[in-house]
Amino acid sequence: MAQYAFIVYAFALSIFFVRFDGYIVNLAMPTFVNCFGIPIGQVAWIAVAYLLSQTSSIMLFGHICDKLELKKVFLYGLLVFIISSFFCGISFNFPMLIVSRCVQGFGGSMMLVSAYAGMVMYLPKEKVGWGFGVMTVSAALGVLLGPVVGGFIINYFSWNWIFLINVPLGIMGWIFSQKAIPHISSANKFSFWEIDGKGFVLSTSALFLLFYALNTVKDNGLFSPLILGCVFFSLLFFAVFYIIEKRLQNPLLDIKLFENRDFALVMVATIVGFLLFFGGEFLLPFYLTYNGFSPAQIGLLLMCFSIVYMPIGLYSGVLSDRVTPWKIVCWAMLIAVVTGLVFAATLSLSPQGVWAAVLFMVMLAVAYGLFFSPMNHYIMNFADADNRGSVSAFYNTALNIAMALGVVLLEAIYSAFASPLIGFRAAYFSGGVFCLISLLILGLLVRKRT
Repeated sequence: MAQYAFIVYAFALSIFFVRFDGYIVNLAMPTFVNCFGIPIGQVAWIAVAYLLSQTSSIMLFGHICDKLELKKVFLYGLLVFIISSFFCGISFNFPMLIVSRCVQGFGGSMMLVSAYAGMVMYLPKEKVGWGFGVMTVSAALGVLLGPVVGGFIINYFSWNWIFLINVPLGIMGWIFSQKAIPHISSANKFSFWEIDGKGFVLSTSALFLLFYALNTVKDNGLFSPLILGCVFFSLLFFAVFYIIEKRLQNPLLDIKLFENRDFALVMVATIVGFLLFFGGEFLLPFYLTYNGFSPAQIGLLLMCFSIVYMPIGLYSGVLSDRVTPWKIVCWAMLIAVVTGLVFAATLSLSPQGVWAAVLFMVMLAVAYGLFFSPMNHYIMNFADADNRGSVSAFYNTALNIAMALGVVLLEAIYSAFASPLIGFRAAYFSGGVFCLISLLILGLLVRKRT
């Protein structure tokens, strides 16, 4: 058991790093504006560049995980993350910081894909759910501590230490992972010259255009030629990628996974089911601001979610080792449906509206605490020895799409109404409907998969 624990903690630490660095820069944005003398509209690229490079490279590293020894991919990813964090910290101008953040995103992508694949590869079946539970808690800690640590560093140190803190922590993590994760040689012979170049260019371009559109739609407008063009060419590249990959003997990713009806449905259910989670959390600070709360008070209130979410996320992972994960995720989505609809019906723009927000955060934490780990477990059950990286890549891509799409959709629904109260109600009601659609899709899945 101890050996498995060290393996899980090594992978969980990497997930913490990836999520932590995605959120630690949030409170430093005004500092970057003053330091580099850039417009407010440009500073968002410090966060967007990290997400874009991470997401657009997932397909490539999923393929490499299927071909190379998984431990090597993981450790190389952590090394890239450490070195790029150092260059982020010593950046003397804005372009250097953006380039370093892109490289940091590549390292994060390598760690994400290999960590999820590693849960299935290294753990016995009866421990996989527990492993995903630990990783879920680790990710939540990264999201929770990122802004807190970032604010502390900005107040008492220079912004450089937001990134430089990763160097000593990353080196310790690398040494620990080197000792904790055993070597399992890959039976596949792999050369970088064998990588499907067309598939790599198509998948990277499609994901980049999609995430660029989703992350800049608020600035350019939903129906602007730029956004519509990005979405059109993204879908076109995805379609061509799918057609080409089906015909290749050694494709970039195992695209035939989508010929499995259950796998295709569970990917769609994942994206739709997480729209309330990501979009609802994005809108909640705006709702609390309308109710008269300061940023410090909002930060304290938002901790309610993490306090409830983390123990439930760990428990649901262990539970999915004993109960069919399909049953758990269906119950979780049912709770999410009720959560969105109840909040939409009870929220109000008055000081008393805080109680509706607290109830919403608690219910949301219960719903997605029950959903996240078992869904990880369920999806990775589709993987075998030859396509663990592909399954992990598809799943992480689905999560990132849900993250960006949830924010865009719920914010667009909210902004469509002149009255903030009606806008909030419409947005959260829509989030509940999205969860209902996800629940109906989950009902179509084959239930015997355990």
